[in-house]
Amino acid sequence: MIDKVGMFSSVSCAIHCLVMPLVITLLPVFGLSLFVSETFEWCLLVFSAILGVSSLCFGYRKHKSLKAFAFLSSGIMLIVIGRLQHSHSLVHGFEIDLFTVVLVIGSFLVAASHYLNNKLCGSCKPCKSEGCNH
Repeated sequence: MIDKVGMFSSVSCAIHCLVMPLVITLLPVFGLSLFVSETFEWCLLVFSAILGVSSLCFGYRKHKSLKAFAFLSSGIMLIVIGRLQHSHSLVHGFEIDLFTVVLVIGSFLVAASHYLNNKLCGSCKPCKSEGCNH
């Protein structure tokens, strides 16, 4: 269950990174400028990281594989690098720049870590015998 929430939040982050350049001019009109703020994006990143680490820790206790952690740490690292560089980028508007691509790749790596963790947990012997839906 927690992996499904993690995959959803990671994919939501990727969609957020792709769509924001297109709707950034419309949000203030609707009073939704909260979603454009740096604080919102960093909170989304922290939430994804906490959710990812906690989910993978529960899965690790069952399957003892670090593969999912490699995906998670790579994804979080790319998101942080992309976010830090994107905020200093002079390119704004409707263009998708390199840093947005890095953010989206990082988000999909985080989602892949949850997917891999779910598959590893489902393939381990304790999960098969207990009928675990981690």
